Formats: sequence, C-alpha cells, structure tokens
Amino acid sequence: GPILLLSLFSIPAFSADNIKMTVLPQPLMLGEPAQLELTSSEAYPEIANLPLMPEISWRQGTSKSMQTNIVNFKTNTKYMIRYTFIPQKEGELTIPALDVLLGKKKTATDPVTVKVLSGKYSPSSSISKADGGGANTKESAKLEDVLFLKCVPLTDRDSIYIGEEIFMDVKICSVNGLNYEPSWPEINIENAAFRDFSALNDKNSRFEPFRESVEKIRGQSFKVLIFRTALRPIAAGILSGKAMERCNVVIPNDSRGASPRRDPFDDFFSDGFGSPFSNYRKIEQTLTCDVPPITVKPLPDINGTKNFLGLIGKWAVNTSLSQETLKTGDPVTLRVTASGNGTTDTLKAPELKIEGFRVYPPEVKKSATSEKNVEISYVLIPLQEGTADINLTVSYFSVESGKYVEVPFSRKIKIGKADTRSASVVADSVTSADQTSAIARNPDDARKHEGILYLKKNPSGKVLLPLWKNHILLTIFLFILGSATWGVSELNCRRRMKLEKDPLLKRKMKALSRKGAIIREIQKSKPDKLHALIQNEVVPYLNDLLCLPPGTTASELAGKINDPELASYLHAGSDSAYMPGSHNIKKSNTGKSLADALKKIPVILIFAALPFTGFSEETALTESVNPLKSYDSGDFAKSADYYRRNLDMSSPDPAVLYNLANCLYQQGEPAQALVLYERALLLSPRDSDIRENLNLVCRKLMLPETGKLETPKDLIINLRDVLRPDEWILIGAMLWVFAGLALAFRRKFASPANLIAVLSAIGLFFALTAIASISQLNSPYSSKTAVVVMKNIQVYLLPSENSKQADFRISCGEKVRIEEERESWLRVRTGNGSEGWIRSAAAEKLLK
Repeated sequence: GPILLLSLFSIPAFSADNIKMTVLPQPLMLGEPAQLELTSSEAYPEIANLPLMPEISWRQGTSKSMQTNIVNFKTNTKYMIRYTFIPQKEGELTIPALDVLLGKKKTATDPVTVKVLSGKYSPSSSISKADGGGANTKESAKLEDVLFLKCVPLTDRDSIYIGEEIFMDVKICSVNGLNYEPSWPEINIENAAFRDFSALNDKNSRFEPFRESVEKIRGQSFKVLIFRTALRPIAAGILSGKAMERCNVVIPNDSRGASPRRDPFDDFFSDGFGSPFSNYRKIEQTLTCDVPPITVKPLPDINGTKNFLGLIGKWAVNTSLSQETLKTGDPVTLRVTASGNGTTDTLKAPELKIEGFRVYPPEVKKSATSEKNVEISYVLIPLQEGTADINLTVSYFSVESGKYVEVPFSRKIKIGKADTRSASVVADSVTSADQTSAIARNPDDARKHEGILYLKKNPSGKVLLPLWKNHILLTIFLFILGSATWGVSELNCRRRMKLEKDPLLKRKMKALSRKGAIIREIQKSKPDKLHALIQNEVVPYLNDLLCLPPGTTASELAGKINDPELASYLHAGSDSAYMPGSHNIKKSNTGKSLADALKKIPVILIFAALPFTGFSEETALTESVNPLKSYDSGDFAKSADYYRRNLDMSSPDPAVLYNLANCLYQQGEPAQALVLYERALLLSPRDSDIRENLNLVCRKLMLPETGKLETPKDLIINLRDVLRPDEWILIGAMLWVFAGLALAFRRKFASPANLIAVLSAIGLFFALTAIASISQLNSPYSSKTAVVVMKNIQVYLLPSENSKQADFRISCGEKVRIEEERESWLRVRTGNGSEGWIRSAAAEKLLK
C-alpha cells in the first residue's frame, strides 16, 4: 500500500502548570546521546537540580528556543529548553518527577519511563507474535518490545457461520516517541471475501480510513494505528491467515558521543534521512502476525424456508404496501426493507408472482453505511377489478439463534375500475419504486390533463440533420456581408484620404465621374452640335483624365492620344470642320457586370431562406390512408404505420415525430413516445403542444418535467433552449452584420464612447449566442445523449452479463450520456454521476 508519511512522537508528561516533558529520540540506544525536552507556554522551564542517577550521565550546557504563532489575532508562544544525557544501562529508564522553575514560580513534572536498547537496529523478519514472544535473537526480541503488529477479530463468539460478516482490526503498535513510517497492511486469509471500502478509502479498498489511538500494553503507553476491515467466510472449516506490515524505522546514526542535534548544513548537503551527512537513518522493518483462528460453521439446511433473502446476521425486516385501494392500471409498490449489521453482498431479491397482477422486476437499493440498510421494491399493476390477496413471506438467517427467521406479509386490497383509458397506459410506464409515493406527494399532478393533445393536421416543416445544414447559405452570406461592409467602407475611406493628398489623382477621379454623362450627351446630340460638345466637354475631360495642363488644345491633345479615330475627332474639332461619324462613339460596358451581380442577390436570399419556409405547402394526406381518421377510430397501429413511412430521419418533420409519438402513447408504449417527443421538441423548441405532451409522459413515468422554472439556472436553460443551435448561429451571423455596419459608419458616431458601447453590446450578445449554441451541442443536442427505453434495466460493471452487477438500476425514460460504445454494449453515465454498462438495445440516441 502507499506509504503514510507519519512521524509519531512520544506522548509527553504534563504537569499542573502545563509543562510538557519529552525524551528524544525513541528508542534510546545505550551509550548514544539523547535529549530531555521541556516545553511551556509561560516561560523557559529550567530544572532546579538535575537528578543524579547511575543509569544516565548528564552533559554540560542547555539549548533554548522559542516559537511564536498568531492564530485568529491571538499570539501563542512556546518556550523550549533541552538537556543532553547519555543512557548508561539498558532496560527501562525512569526519569523521576523534577522540580522546574517557571520564572519566579516553582512546579514539578510527572515521571517519564522509556526503554534503552543495547546494540543497533537491523531488519528483522522473525517477529511473529503480537505479544512480543517468539523472537529468534536477542536483538529482534527487543524490537518487538517497541514495534509490533497484531490482529483482533471483533467478535465475542468462538465460531461464526458461512456468509456472516465480521470486522477485524489490524493494529500497528509503537512505543511512545518511536519515529517510523507505516504503510497499509497486507492481510491474507484463505476462503474469505473482503468488503470493498473503495467508496470510503480510495487508497486501499480493503480497509476503512485508519484511526489513531493510545493503548496500555504491559504497563506502558503505546501509540496504535488501527486499520479496520470486514470479511466473511465462504467455506466451512478453520478461518486463519497472516497479516504483514512493511515500515521504515527512523533511528539515529551510530555516532557515539555526537550531539543529537542536526547540523544546519546537513539540510544543504543531504536529501533527508539515510544520507551519510544526516544524524538519522531509515531501517526497513517487516512486521507479521497470525490471524487468530476462527471456526466457521455451515448454514442449516434451507429446505422449507420461504424466499430466503441471503441476509445473514442480525436483521430487522419489514414489508409494506404503498396503498391498499386502487384501480386497474394504477401502480402499487410492495417494499421489503431490512436494516442490520450483516453484509448485503449476498442479498437476493426473490421472484414474485401474484395472480391478477403484472409484476415488474424488483429494484434493489443498498446503503454504504456501516449499519446496513437495503430496500427491495416491486411495482405491481392490477389487471382486473375485484378483491385481491397479496401474500409474501421472506426470510433471513439469524446468527444469534442459529435459525432462519421468516417474516410473513398478507394484505387484502380492493381494486376498482379505471376512470380513463390512459390509466392502462400507466401500467407499462411505471419502473421506479418511488413512483407511486410521488403521486401521493403531488396530488396536483393528477389534476393536470390526463389525455394527450390531438394530432397536428399539417406539417411544420422539415429540419435537416445535422443541424448545421439549416440556414447554412444565409449564415455564410451574412458573415461575408458583415465583413464586406466593413471592408468596402475602409477601402472607400482610404481612397478619399488618398485623393485628398494627391490633387492629380483627385482630378483624374473627378473626370472619370463625368464619363457616363459625356457619353450620353454624345449619343443624344445632333451632328451639328458635336463640334461644340468636343471642344467644351471631351477635350477638358481628356485633359483631366491624362493630367495634362488645363489649357491644352484639341490639336495638342490629339498628338498625345494613341487612338487614331479619337485623334481624328479632336483634329476635326480643332479645325471647326464636320466629320461624318463623329458621333459614332461606342457604348461603355462599365456598368454591365455590376448590374448582373446585383440581379443575383435576390436569388441567393430566396435559396437561403428555404429552411425557414421548409415544406409548408406539402400536405400531410398524400396517400389513400387517412391517419387522422384511423386515429379517431382507435386504429392507432395503422396511423402509426403511416407516420413511420412518412418520416425521414435525415430531415425529420417535428409534426410527424409528434403524431407518431401520440400513436405510440395510445398503444401503450410511453417510453418510445417519450423519445419521439424529445426529438420533436429539440427540432421545434417553441412548439407548446409538443412540450405539453412530453410533460404528460414525464408525469406518467415519474420523471422531471421540462420547462419548469424553480431556480435561476432553470430560467437560463429555458432561455437557451428557445432556439436550436443552428438558429443561435444564424442570430450570431446577423449580429456580425450589425457589427460590420457599426464599424463601417463609425465615423458618423458623435464620440468614440458611443461606438464602443454599441460594439460592446453587439459583442456581448454575439458571445451569448456562441455560448448557447456550444452548450446545446454538448448536452441536449449531443449525439451522446440517449434515453433508456427499457424498464428497470440491470447495469453491469463490465460489458458482460457474467460480470458483477452494479448496485443501481436505471429507470425507463431516464436520460443518460454515452461515454463509450463497444459492440452491443454502452458505457453510460447517469445524471447523478453513476457509471456502468448496459445493452445497446436498452437506450436510444436522441439525435444521431
């Protein structure tokens, strides 16, 4: 086991004036220096007269030190004084009561008894008896006197029964002041099973957390570490074994005549005990002891005993019924509770069959306390009216009497007729032993609507899966639009700034802005007007465009133009002559590309908005089968078959999921209906009809309802779940556009503070949309979220039915998170953090 770094010091002697006297180190070695340390909180406790004893030799001089601590603004001071001596005789050394001066006061200490050993410590494996006997050498015998191991069964009987659990303490006993480092003991007992304490002790599953105590052994005080375990025999005969403890004993180095105080440079030159520069070293020591033999008797013959629960020990068993008047289809819970001090690992829930009732598999609950408590719950559904007898006799084995004890139970209950058809549905929905009591605690639930809401006549629109496919075009367009708006604004601003700094460029850009108007005038002008138009419009335009001096004539301009045709026009204008075809200037195509691009924008918006409109024009009744008529006539199977054929799980319609769930609920399959309602609500989170029917099924299955506002956290979750993740992303894209517009027109804001406020608000809402979508994708919309669809399923610790069963079950309709998938098994985690393996068929994913 892991090493416990414990340093156990001696229990000091206390005087009336709170003087503490300690002898260090322990055990004392013959001829090696030791210290007598006195501590007080008032003043330095100086010994008036050192006792003259043949057993010890006092050295000259003392060492003093003072420690001050401040706790809760209160100052605590400790004064220490040390006297050095050398033991001169092995065996027990008693330092008598000493007169001590505390300032001006005089007081006395209590006597202290310690052991002085001769020779040196060495590892010993010969320690075999708890009472110190059985040693092979003189050296090891003395080691047993100061450090040993013993096992103590906590029972006052000479024999026990197979399966009876008993406690046993493994104790490490050390003389006061011995410094050693213990570890967790090892205990080996054949034909015995140990209780698992891992829930209480994550360091060693065989023991409870260790305890410290003080015991008087052979008239001397010992510090004791107690390691408690619990075991039960699994075979008759003699129960025996061994316990072992590996520890390190810390002792002074063999340096006779040296001061026991460590040199301060030791910490610099050494890494701790065992270094040649250290005054202390560690010696490995192995302690062993035998487990006292215990006789194990077999249990008496079980023949004739009714419904043995497998409980052995001292138990109090009680059987009860949650109610004694009910109606057909109403659940009633039969509970068998037991409390006692035996093990529950051998518990077996007997099979129960009662005529006229549907009996579900039992649910077993165990507590992890030392006083064991167990509860076995059977959910019973009456199937017919009248009077019914419920009889159940269970038994346990009493170790005090040595006999099986039977606990009979008998009740006669009256069963009335169910009020509504929905009551029969409850029969298949109940899975938990606490469900019937929940109805009694919450009578208001019974007053809520008992029937599900009607079918939806029209589709609500298909939703693409995965969800990111919805609004993808519009989302991308909005992100591009927001970025482009800001980018174009920045480019336009930079262009204006460049024009302001470059007059020639500004003149050229201004000329280009007149180009269209000049071309239109040329196209509209009559031939006799072209001469004046060239002189007054075209020539100034070309001068500005080419950055020529403003007074440049048409002839000079013609010489600088590479276009012969345009040059001829300029020469003609300069000579004031008419040239046929002077008006034949080609049309500009500058605006054509821009016009075509603008015409495409409405088409993009139409395609991007398709997920909003969905398939609203699609009619639900496209086949010869009328599901509404089949549903109204009570043919729920036919109606369900229609909706199954019209359900496409790659793009499901929430209305179709809702209608199919209604049909399955009416057929008495609430668990499957719950899964479909959950899926429909995820795809259409603002549909109140889906939520209402989902909550109805939750009440029938005794599950928490959705949409309740009981805590601030519920409010935050409900606000988050108003939209789907893809809708939150779309809103984030819209906020991105607003941010782009704000940055594009930031120069229009009256002050930078206003711009910062607007951008901060947009950034905050953008962050909230991102957080909402990410948290949804990690929990309700995760592909790892599943719903259990089987009743009271068994959970295993490993993916095999031959492995150990977990001590909990998962109720039908409970949400779980899939942590791992392996062939036909799922490792799931429940809402309270419990983990285990279940069959893949027992759970269905909400979204795949």
